[in-house]
Amino acid sequence: MKKITKIGTVFFALAALVVSLMLTACSQDAPRLPAVYTYNPGAPFTTNINDEDPRRLVKCAVMFEVIDEAASVDLAAFNFIIRNAIITVLGSLTVEDLTVNRDMKEISQKLVDQVNASIYGQVNLIVGAYFTEFTLT
Repeated sequence: MKKITKIGTVFFALAALVVSLMLTACSQDAPRLPAVYTYNPGAPFTTNINDEDPRRLVKCAVMFEVIDEAASVDLAAFNFIIRNAIITVLGSLTVEDLTVNRDMKEISQKLVDQVNASIYGQVNLIVGAYFTEFTLT
């Protein structure tokens, strides 16, 4: 009987240790991704590009990464300026820019620079531009 009691005690101690380790592991903060704040300028853009054929179009949807949550709210008042800046950048691109030399990072940076400059360039609220759709026709 004493053997059973010792085995039971050892088993109970091991079980308690395992439960304790599991609770400790669960209570520690798991690594988290940094917060990202975004601004959506609205519906996708379809505009002519800088080409001899006036029927050449680019259609894209853009999402901007902004510096903080307040910037996301503040930009809503400038949406018409932001959309105009996007169309201006897209309209300046050539077929070569969009096919042979297609560098999405460079196009994204042009958008960031143009939009920040268009909203009076006081503070760079936009830090990144990301395409969620991009088609050349």
